[in-house]
Amino acid sequence: MNKKFEEAFKRIEIATGIKTMTELAKITGTSQQYVSKKSREGEFPVAWAYEIEKKFGLLTRWIMTGEGPKRLEDVPQNRRFDMLNEFEEWLSEEVSRNPERKIWFEIHLLDSFQTFAEWKRKRDEKESGEYSDPTRKVA
Repeated sequence: MNKKFEEAFKRIEIATGIKTMTELAKITGTSQQYVSKKSREGEFPVAWAYEIEKKFGLLTRWIMTGEGPKRLEDVPQNRRFDMLNEFEEWLSEEVSRNPERKIWFEIHLLDSFQTFAEWKRKRDEKESGEYSDPTRKVA
């Protein structure tokens, strides 16, 4: 088995008790032969990790990388907006598949939310000491 497949499969085995490729195939809705093929190629499809997440509550990112919290309940819920926790989880998965998505996302976020972009620019200027409030009167 290739290291990437082997590592993901090991995490799943420890967390769920799934021990064979036949069991993995059944849960992911594919054949044992296809699981074996992916094992030889060293690929562990994200869609399989997502199926494991749905069935066992393990986070896709943790399955794929071993990083971050293992389960959703392990994710710090310190935000006032639950959607932001879910969004961060989704974005983490996207970036783990394609690191360039982080830059793409930042550009599109700032472009789509002009008021946020303006707030961020002013905050950054204040932090660097370059900010001058245009409403402030200087004699």
